[in-house]
This record gives sequence, C-alpha cells and structure tokens, in this order.
Amino acid sequence: MSATIVALCVIGVAGCMSATPSPAAVTVAAPAATAILGGSSSPTGTPGLDAVMVVGRLDPELTDSIFEFASDGESILFSSGFAEDAGRGASPDLWRYRVHTDDQPEVLWRNPNRDHAIVKIGGDLGTVAFVDIPRDGERAWKLWLIPRHDDDAILLDSHPGDAEVSALVPSFSIQESTIVWTAFDRGAGGPVSQLLWARAPDWEPAVLLERDAAGGELWFPSLSGSRVAFCEVVYSADRTTDTRTVYILELGVPGADPERLSDSDLATMPILVGDAVIWKEADPGFSMFNWGKLWESEVGGPGPHRLDTAPVEYVNYPSAGSRFVAWWSADAFTFGVYDLLEGRTRVVERYTAASQANVLRPHVAWDLLVWLYVEGEGDDSYAELRYAVMPPIRSPR
Repeated sequence: MSATIVALCVIGVAGCMSATPSPAAVTVAAPAATAILGGSSSPTGTPGLDAVMVVGRLDPELTDSIFEFASDGESILFSSGFAEDAGRGASPDLWRYRVHTDDQPEVLWRNPNRDHAIVKIGGDLGTVAFVDIPRDGERAWKLWLIPRHDDDAILLDSHPGDAEVSALVPSFSIQESTIVWTAFDRGAGGPVSQLLWARAPDWEPAVLLERDAAGGELWFPSLSGSRVAFCEVVYSADRTTDTRTVYILELGVPGADPERLSDSDLATMPILVGDAVIWKEADPGFSMFNWGKLWESEVGGPGPHRLDTAPVEYVNYPSAGSRFVAWWSADAFTFGVYDLLEGRTRVVERYTAASQANVLRPHVAWDLLVWLYVEGEGDDSYAELRYAVMPPIRSPR
C-alpha cells in the first residue's frame, strides 16, 4: 500500500533523444476483473452520483502490486509488480484492462529491467506513454510511447545523465496522434527546460519552447485540438521565490507567441477542455505541487473565475474528460467530480473518518473514471482500483 501512495506523488520533467524501438511484450497470466453493479459496495458510503454509475473493480490480488494508474478513455492503464520475476518492490510492467470487453488484464509492455518502476502513465484511446526509472537512484529515466494499434514501444526521450540536469521525470499530454511533454536537458550554456512535441507517423521529437533552467521551467502540458496549455515557472535571482503562469500556444504555427491566461502568479497544472482552461492555484508560500483551488478561463473570454468544487475546497492533480473534471481531494473522505454540463460538483461518495475509507487520485479521460479506494491504515489497509463509465455529455442527468 505504501508503494502505491508514493507513486501518486511522482511528478516531473524530461530530456531529449530520438525515437527507437523497444523490447516486445510477453503474456503474463492475470486475475480476472470483477464488476460491482449499481455503484460502490462499501457500506460506509452515502448515495450520490454513484447511484447512476456502474462501478467495477480490478481483482484485489492484482491491485496489491499496482504502482501508478490512469484512464485513457477506453482502458485502465497501470504499472505493476504482479509478475513472479518482478524485483522486490518493483513495478516494471505496463498493464492494460479494456473495460468495454470481456478480455482480462494484459501486459501491454514487459520491461526487460525487472527491478525498475513505471512511475508515470498517460494515454488517449489506445495511444499510451509512460516513464520507466531504475529504483537505485541512478539518473536514467526513459519516456516511452506505444502508438494505437501498435505492439512496439518507441523511446521518445531519456535523461542525459548529467549531474547538473534535473532528474525529475517528464510530464506529458497525448491526443490522438500527437504527444507534448516538458523536459530538462543539456543545453549549450547549461541545463535547459523545454516544451517538446512529436507526431505520427514518425514520432520525431521537436522543441517548441526552451528556457534557461536556472531562471525558469516549463511544466504540465495539456493538449486539445491544435492548442497546448502549459505552466511556466520563473524564479527570482536567488530562487527563493517564483511566479507560476498558465499559457496557451497554437501548435504548428511557426513563431507563434504563447498567450497568457492566468492573472495571478500561482497558476499551475492546467487542463484544456474545449475552449476553456482549468488550472490549480496553491495558496501563497506553498509549493505548486501542494493542494490548491481550481480556476477556469475561456480562451478569448472575459478572464479567470473560481471553479466551485464545494463541498471540498483544496484539490490536486486535476484531470478532465468529455463531461466531468476529477481531482485528488485534500479531504479524501469526500469523493466528487465537477459536472461541466450542469456547472456544479457532483458527489460520488462520502465516508466518515471512523470508517477509515477514502479515495486516492481519481483520474478521468473521455467518459472513463478510475480511482484507488482504500480502507484501513498501515499493514491492515485494503486497497482496490475501481472504475466507472460516466454519464455521457448528452445525458439529461
């Protein structure tokens, strides 16, 4: 259980290499996924949006070894150490469970390094990216991509190995045949922070923006159509303070300048939803990875406004699907999502502190929501990965 919680806190950025084929995957027997009809079976929950959701779960035997997970809109993607030859405490393999089929969970990519961990995963309807790292502290992460309907992984990026270049792992966003990611790399005058992209069919990395890493960093890209939103951090001369700003950039327009969307110095973790951008702002004096409040701004609109996430206030790592916005709440006893169709927060479940039940790191893509449900503490804890196909955008509910 502790390994799972640590994985959810792994964030970061990247370096730069050309694309090359990766080792092929092999089949590993896995437990079956089981369904919970009509919502969560937990007796501690109170009815909410889950009354109109069909909630499923992965077999707890497999859940015990899950490290990181995400929805790609049609499948649950997760890293796991379930295989018998996985290193102790490692999660080397990338797994996929297709929720709309009768197929069992499958190994999408088998890692030849059995003591490694896959610590970051993302995807869009079958196109998948992930970050693989050694667990011995070596500065050697790799960013891989598996295109839709393909069996081979492409190595997009890796850390250059320089001691002065940050070893934080990539943050990235995928849409159809395009991936955008942020990266630290070796520059002519020292370490640089980059915003890069690659597109099918060649998947050749190209730099969109670059900053001197001593004074600034680029983070958290989010793709929608021909645009990418991202966060730029600018440090003071002594790096004791910083400003965080959300920008939007038109892709494929040579020389295009990013457009500023946020009007504060605290904006980070943007997500593009159509013509709107939603981002998080931590309180002044706190890290950008801390809990914060959500804001929204229409591209070309009147300006930013608070997104009401009540009954919770502080959230982290937002994600967006076709209708709902999900987040990891500081109040892990209250599980809710924001309904873009109705313009309000919908509570999925609420738990009491006495129940020792809570929800960690919900993530939504398109109409597929996935989250980690946990009961208990320490060695007595129980965890299972749950998922639900959410009401579609055309639903009257």
